[in-house]
Amino acid sequence: MPVHVVKETIEQESVTTDEDGNAWILKRINLQQGLMHNLVQVDFFEDAYMTVPDEPARQNVEFVISPYPSIPTQMNLQEGVPIQKNRYAAAGDDGILFKVIGDLSENGRSVFTQFPSVQISANNKEYFYTDHVYINMHIAGAANTEYENIAYSFMFIFDDRSTNTLTHSLGVLAESHNAMCAELMSNGAMRTIQDLRGNVFPMWRFGGIRSEHTITPDATNAYFLPINTRDAEAMSTTPQIRQAVNDARQMSAFDEAFGDRRPDWLKINLNPGIISGAVRDQWPPIKHDDNGNVRML
Repeated sequence: MPVHVVKETIEQESVTTDEDGNAWILKRINLQQGLMHNLVQVDFFEDAYMTVPDEPARQNVEFVISPYPSIPTQMNLQEGVPIQKNRYAAAGDDGILFKVIGDLSENGRSVFTQFPSVQISANNKEYFYTDHVYINMHIAGAANTEYENIAYSFMFIFDDRSTNTLTHSLGVLAESHNAMCAELMSNGAMRTIQDLRGNVFPMWRFGGIRSEHTITPDATNAYFLPINTRDAEAMSTTPQIRQAVNDARQMSAFDEAFGDRRPDWLKINLNPGIISGAVRDQWPPIKHDDNGNVRML
């Protein structure tokens, strides 16, 4: 389907913040129904300079483009004085298509950052199935204060595509669930250098290297599977080889050796017959009935 452009604005003479310094503005944009909407590009522009009071020293604004109204969280936008509460979900949240955050200025144009970045948003591949998008605006400023002369413009470029009813319905269901974001998020874990060495490379924690056999360069296979290709010693039976493979795949504690025969870094392709048993060289030919069904032999 052809690419089409949607242009919208948010314009208010004034809004008044609550006791926490928050003000919320919401606008819905309806899209064509039953399609997969590919949000190729988003552009954002500040049309007018908002009237910003002298205090507090730092006041901010958030914009979020989302398939459903973005729910303010219990997390803070700013921890310093004054504390700015109830920011929107992070830009990396599944329910966020586009996000802008800005530092409001009382003397002119504000400073904004966005996600995706300007470079990526020029050819974005974000897509969704819901038949509408919302422009969400959050002013985080002084408590019980009137902010005047609000005017912002948005341009969305959609490359919509047809999709089947089942895919569209499941997509809408998933997006409605994603819209119910977590009010408090905590992910990622702090680690020290010692922890990283102990968890990722256990031998560093105790010093030295894991106990292991020496591999000869001319008989690597003879080491991993005890089969000497030069018949220098007795050949191993298939059960013995399978047992060796099984031993090599056993988990060990982080501070213990991986085994008395196999180092963790040695990889080799195993003969399927060794793992699963004898492989039949030629399968019986397939016979088909007139209707195309495979005939059982």
